[in-house]
Amino acid sequence: MKMKLLYILLAGLLFGQVGESENEGTNIGIDIPSGIKIELSGEAEVEFVNVEGKGGAKYNSQNNDGFLKKIDQRSPYMQVDKTVLDFKLLYTDNLTYSLSARFDDDGAYADKNYLKYIRNNTTIELGKSQPKIALRKNTEGYPLIGTSYWKGRQYHLDLEHSFSSFNLGASLALKRPIGLDAAAEDDSFGMIVYTNGKKIDGQTVELGFRGDYTYGPLNLAGWYYFGKLIDDADWKKTLHYDFDYYTLIESNTTLSDSAYVGHFWFGGRAQVSVLNVLLRSEYIFSEDGYLPRDGFYFEASTKSLPLLDGLFFLVRYGQLRIDPYRMTDSFLNPYRNSHESSFLEPEDLNGDGLINENAYPTSENEDKRFYPVLKDPETWNRELITIAFSYNLTDYAQLRFEYYFLNEETGDTEEVAELRDRPYQPNVKDDQLLFQLRLSF
Repeated sequence: MKMKLLYILLAGLLFGQVGESENEGTNIGIDIPSGIKIELSGEAEVEFVNVEGKGGAKYNSQNNDGFLKKIDQRSPYMQVDKTVLDFKLLYTDNLTYSLSARFDDDGAYADKNYLKYIRNNTTIELGKSQPKIALRKNTEGYPLIGTSYWKGRQYHLDLEHSFSSFNLGASLALKRPIGLDAAAEDDSFGMIVYTNGKKIDGQTVELGFRGDYTYGPLNLAGWYYFGKLIDDADWKKTLHYDFDYYTLIESNTTLSDSAYVGHFWFGGRAQVSVLNVLLRSEYIFSEDGYLPRDGFYFEASTKSLPLLDGLFFLVRYGQLRIDPYRMTDSFLNPYRNSHESSFLEPEDLNGDGLINENAYPTSENEDKRFYPVLKDPETWNRELITIAFSYNLTDYAQLRFEYYFLNEETGDTEEVAELRDRPYQPNVKDDQLLFQLRLSF
């Protein structure tokens, strides 16, 4: 169905006439026999990537958690990262339909596609796109929490109303499955993300509310989304399978009728523009079942330096953390009033980081924290420093240079490494270099 729609649009290009769009006087539009106008745009990205270390390097061991590969692909390498064609169908001044056809290593497919209706200060959107709190990225690499929470596409019905200085919005969406994605260009060590929406058994919905306020150069935004985990696909196949410590809170033999399937995430963003410099910060907290996560970033960017017009510069620092508040009495800690063991000392654990069963005679006294596990990269905590430059060769051609300082904490200990006769691997210094030519039209 997606490809048929693409063929129809391409046929419109072949049999249509090129002219100026009535809505955008300087844009090139296409008239097709039905009278509907089409605006066509797109982009292509060619990039050079260098990931630290030799591709495929690994350490073999009889123990599963002794196996740690360095990177998943040979490095350095070049690739056509993606080619995107964007079609915008103009039915009326108020009603449009947008479709992004994407071509990459996964094939050709419809990426974002949605119907939008705008009337006065109210906007209604129906279709597949990113959550409305997502930012339009100005670097190739997202913030860690951007990749984890708002990069993925969802099917939604979204309503937004604009007032003089603030906007209010609400959405009803099919919940995105929990999946894995890379923090940057290296696909070796995936982290937990809300991935792209797709047809899946046990589908659930997610309701969300958001608002933002603008006062001069200052903008403040906040949001709250909640729903239920997708039956089996989320709580069973991801949380139970990927997190060894999940069974300490909910048994792996739990049936779907008895499983805890609560899901929510909320966050806030602040940004201010001062003297051609944009300062931005963002924080997000989430709970999927019994798994809490959070993350944040701070960034500063400038679109143009005084003597170098067209040069963009950005520096960003961010973290993504698993179970950040379990040992505190913060209101974000779901166990702050029910588990005295949240303050257990490290010596109460076995040398391999596992629960010492002799120290916990009752289930009420079990340590119910989540710890990083070497063999499961999705359980690691991460921090990322991004330095990015870009320069506009023309209005439609841009050179990008980005470097990622990525530190991933594996949870390994010297005692366990010595016990299992393997190297001590407390973290992965996964630095990455990207040089990209971005062409748009």
